[in-house]
Amino acid sequence: MVYTRQELLEYIKDNEIQFVKLAFCDLLGRQRNILVLSSQLDDAFENGVAIDSSAVTGVGGIDLKIMPVSALLSDLPWRPHSGRVVSVFCKIADMYCKPYTCDPMVLLERQVERLEKLGFTAQVATECEFYVFKDEVDNSDVLEPMDNADYCSCAPFDKCENLRRDVILSLEDMGLKPISSHHERGPGQNEVDFEDADPMSAARNFVMFKSAIKNVCAINGTVASFMPRPLSDKWGSGLHLSITLSGKNKKAATEAFAEGVLRRYREISCLANPTLNSYKRLGKGYKIGWSPDRKTAIRIFDDDIIQLRTTDSTGNIFAVLALIFAAGCEGIKNGYKLREPGGCDNDRLFESLFDAIEFARSSEWLHEQIPDQLDNVLSAIKNRETSAAKLATDRELFDFYEDI
Repeated sequence: MVYTRQELLEYIKDNEIQFVKLAFCDLLGRQRNILVLSSQLDDAFENGVAIDSSAVTGVGGIDLKIMPVSALLSDLPWRPHSGRVVSVFCKIADMYCKPYTCDPMVLLERQVERLEKLGFTAQVATECEFYVFKDEVDNSDVLEPMDNADYCSCAPFDKCENLRRDVILSLEDMGLKPISSHHERGPGQNEVDFEDADPMSAARNFVMFKSAIKNVCAINGTVASFMPRPLSDKWGSGLHLSITLSGKNKKAATEAFAEGVLRRYREISCLANPTLNSYKRLGKGYKIGWSPDRKTAIRIFDDDIIQLRTTDSTGNIFAVLALIFAAGCEGIKNGYKLREPGGCDNDRLFESLFDAIEFARSSEWLHEQIPDQLDNVLSAIKNRETSAAKLATDRELFDFYEDI
C-alpha cells in the first residue's frame, strides 16, 4: 500500500508502533538507519534528521539530512511485537531540506523522468543469489555452508528450503512480491526472484530483501552472505537485473537502450562491481557483448527483456540503475543501432577493480552522472579495497565483507 504522510502517521498510531527506522543507502550499497521514537516522526517529515556526509559518500565534513518518504513504509515482521518497529526509507537532503545531488535515489529518479520524457516507462525485475552458512562460522576459521546440495535440489538435501520459505513469508508481510526461489549450484547457495516493478520500487525492494535475508538467517542461527564469491573454489553469486521498456517503437528503443548500456559498460562496472571479490566472480577479461543466451554481459530475450548478468549485490542498486538508465536513455536519444550478438575481443571488463577505478576517474560522462562527489566515492572504494587486498583466506574476506 502507498501511504500519504498523514495516512502513515495514522498507521503508526493505530498499530501502536513505538519505533521507526529511518533507512537509507550509502553509495557503497550498505543500508544505514537512524532509529527514532514514533512520536518524533512528524518532525522528521518536516525538518529531517541530521547526518554527516560520511554516512553516504564515505567522506565526512558536509552536513546533510535524511527525509522520510511516506510511500516507502515497511513492517519488520522478524522484530518482536512488543515495542513494534517499522522502517521508512528516506531521501537525502542538504541542511535546507533540498534534494542532495548525490543521493542515489535522486539520481535514479532523474533518469526515470528522463526516460519518460523520451516516451517510455520501464519495469525492473531482480534475481539475487546468496550463500547461507552454519552458525559455527563465528567460532571457526573455515566457512561451512548450510548444505551440500546443488541446483534445484529438494529437501532433505536442500537444507535451506525452510529458511527461504520464512524469508518469503516475511517479504510478503512487508508488502514485497517474490515470485520464486530455489537452491543454486553452490553448497548453501540460494536464489530468490522478484516480480518486476517500477525502477524505484525494484531498487528499494532489493535493499529491504537483503535486510530480511540477513535478519531471518540471524534468527535461525545462520549467516547470509551476498559476497560475489565467498568460497573461492565454488560458484559465484550475482544480481541479475532484467529491464523491460514500454512505449511506441518498443523493439527499436530496447535495442538502442541496450547498445547505450554496452557502450558505457566499463564506466558502469566500477559501481556495479565495486569490490575485489566481484572480480573473483567475473574472472579475467569478461567480454562485453549481448546474446539471447546467458554467456554474455547482456542477455536480450523474449524480444524485449534486457538482462544485465555481471552485476552483483555489493553495489548501491539505486546508483547502479541510475547509471544503467542514463546510458540507456543516451542510446534511445541518439538512435543507437544494436551491434551484432557476441563479444568483441577488444571490448572487455577490467581484470581488476583498481583499473576500473582509474578508468572511472577519467570519465567525463560518469562525473556528469554523479556530480561533485564521484572522486570521493571512488576514493572510499579504493581505500576499503586496499585493505581487502591484504587478506588471504575466505574466512578473512568473509569477515571483512560482513556488512555488504
